[in-house]
Amino acid sequence: MSGDRAKRACIKHYGIMCFVCNFDFEELYGEIGQGFIIVHHLKPISEQGDTKINPAVDLRPVCSNCHSMLHRRKTVLSINELQKIVETKCK
Repeated sequence: MSGDRAKRACIKHYGIMCFVCNFDFEELYGEIGQGFIIVHHLKPISEQGDTKINPAVDLRPVCSNCHSMLHRRKTVLSINELQKIVETKCK
């Protein structure tokens, strides 16, 4: 499955809201943000080899900020680790 097809399948499965912080680009930016989201590989691409991607299992939609924070350290944070940070800060 091509990267673009995998991204579309992930979005079809999960929607366009950030899986970490629930941010919705369209809600804030209106028409210009409609349908926009980044897709994060749960297992880094460099570690996947020739493994076929299952969009519902291997990918998650995330906003640009959360995607940057997931990759901020040498070891990529997990979605759950970043969700805990966000939940702690947003209480």
